[in-house]
Amino acid sequence: MFEFVTVNHPHEMHDRQRQKRIRQHAIRNGMQNKRKEEARRNDNFVASVIDARTGKLRLEVRSSSALVLPKPLSGGRLDPFDSLPGDGERLRSLMAHKSARSAGEPVFCVEDAGKIFFEGLDDVFRGALSDPLMFHALSLALALAANMNVPNVECLTQRGATLRNLRHRMSNPGLVPSVSTLTAMLMIIGYEYRVDGSNANSISTHLSAIKNVVELTNASNVSISDAIRRALFWQDLYSCLFVGTTRLLSHRDYEETSRETLPSSAAGSFVSPGFENIISDFPGEFAEIMGDLNALCTLVDTRCSPGDLPLRECPIDNFQYYIESRLVDLLSQNRFSGTEDHFLQACIYASFFVTYNLSTGIWEGCFIPEWCATQVMTLLTKTRSDPRWKEERYENLLLWLLFVSGAMAKRNRIRSRAINMVHGCFHDLLDGLYDDWDQLLKVMKTFVWSSHSMEQKVWQFWQDLHSPQPGIGRFEEEIGTMHPA
Repeated sequence: MFEFVTVNHPHEMHDRQRQKRIRQHAIRNGMQNKRKEEARRNDNFVASVIDARTGKLRLEVRSSSALVLPKPLSGGRLDPFDSLPGDGERLRSLMAHKSARSAGEPVFCVEDAGKIFFEGLDDVFRGALSDPLMFHALSLALALAANMNVPNVECLTQRGATLRNLRHRMSNPGLVPSVSTLTAMLMIIGYEYRVDGSNANSISTHLSAIKNVVELTNASNVSISDAIRRALFWQDLYSCLFVGTTRLLSHRDYEETSRETLPSSAAGSFVSPGFENIISDFPGEFAEIMGDLNALCTLVDTRCSPGDLPLRECPIDNFQYYIESRLVDLLSQNRFSGTEDHFLQACIYASFFVTYNLSTGIWEGCFIPEWCATQVMTLLTKTRSDPRWKEERYENLLLWLLFVSGAMAKRNRIRSRAINMVHGCFHDLLDGLYDDWDQLLKVMKTFVWSSHSMEQKVWQFWQDLHSPQPGIGRFEEEIGTMHPA
C-alpha cells in the first residue's frame, strides 16, 4: 500500500529523516511489485521433470487459485441507468425474439436486428420507452407474440399496467391527446382481437374511444400523421375482419388515396373464367372486386418475376387497401344478412389472403395470413354437405381455395391441415385434379393468380402433397426448390 506523507511547509520536504522514509517506502513497494510480476510470469510456464523409470518428460500440474471475473454489463442494455418504468432488459430480449415480427401490425414492426420500427412515427419511438403507457403497451404486444398469442402472467401484468396508465391519462379533464396515446390504444386493440376473437364488445369500445381521441386532437390542433391515419384505418379494418366489429373508417373516408384506384381499362381488369362460372351465385360487387384484384395481379407480374423478393418499390399499397376494404365490407354484409354463404366467405378470405401477399412491405409476420388461411379451411369444412359440390365448376373452386390457403401459409400446422383436407375429406371431389402440375397450374390460373407471389409456393405445396414429410413446415425463405420454368 502507498503511504501518504503530510507536510506543513515546503521546506519540510528537505528533512533527511522524511526523505529516508520516502525512499524506503518506494524501494519496498518496488520490490513487492517485482516479485508479483515474476510470479505472474512463472504461471505461464509448466514445470516438467524427467521420469527416472521411463526417461520421458513428466508434467507437473501446478495448482493456482482461480480468478473469478465479475459479469460485465451488457453493452446492448436498453436501460443502463434504470430509468425506464419497467424491465428494460426484458423488453430488449422480447425485441430479439423470433416471433416479434408478427407482433405489431399495423402499428409497428420489428426488424431482423431486433429494432422496433414505427413506420413514419419516429417521434413516437423517441419517447416511447420513457412513457409508461407506451412502454407497457409495447411490452404487452411483444410478450403476447413471444408466447404464440396465448396470454400468460406476463401478458396480463403488462395489459393491466397499460390499461391503468391509459385510464389515468384519459381521466384528465385537460387532456391534450398525444400521438403516443393513440399508438398505445391501437396496440391494445391488436392484443384484444388476437386473444379473444369472440368478444367484439371490448374492441368496439376501444375503437369508439380512439374516434373520440381523434376528435379531441382535431379540436386541440394536434396534427395526426399519415402513418397514424394508416394504422387507424387498418386496425379498424382488421377488427371487422377478425371479430365482426362495425366499421368506423372506410376507404370512402380517404379521398386522397381512393383516386389512385385501378382504372377499369387496366390490363387484366376482368373477372377470371373460374369465377365467371360461379359469379351469378354471389353479389354483384364481388365481381367488381375480383376484376380489380385480377388487374392488380397483372400489374405486379409485369414488374416482377416469379420468386422475387417482396415487392417494395411498386406503389400498390393504396390499391391493396381499396380492394381489402371492399372485401371486408362485403364479408360484414354477408355475416349479418341472415343467410350466410360459406362459399362466398371462403372466397373473400382467400382473396384477402392473395391481396395481402402481393406486397407485404415491412409486414412480414404470420398472424394475419395464417388466420385467413385457417378461416378458409374452417368454412370449407362447414360446406362439406353442400349440394353445390356436385357441380364441376365448384370442384375447381375448391382446388383453388385449398391450394391458396395451404401453399401460401408458412406454419407447419396450417400446411398440414390443408394437406389432410386434400387427401382426406375432399379426396373424392379432387381425385385426379392435382396429379399433373401443368393441369393444376391451368386450373389455378382460371381464378385469381399472380406468378410473382404464388407460383413457387404452389409448386412447393404440390410437391408436399405427393411427398408430405420433406417440405411441410418450411418457411418460404427456407425453400430452395424452384418450380419448373
